[in-house]
Amino acid sequence: MGSDDFREYREQQKARRVDRLPVRQAEIESLRELGYEVIKLTEYQYRINDIYDLYPIHNRWHNIKNNRRGGAQNLKQFIISSIKL
Repeated sequence: MGSDDFREYREQQKARRVDRLPVRQAEIESLRELGYEVIKLTEYQYRINDIYDLYPIHNRWHNIKNNRRGGAQNLKQFIISSIKL
């Protein structure tokens, strides 16, 4: 894989991230309807119930209470299974 191929690959990845961001943001924001406190800190970071920070671009999470980090296939389902209301 040459440098031009890698550059093209990176651009494709950027385009995919831009396309999936609004979908993932909507999923996270829909947690409000289920009773979760959702605070949008930036375009790329949300805080849920003052426990988790979510990063929708890469489906990553950070528990700010115990400093654990990880990833999830679906952040909405992760929060529902992690925080019982």
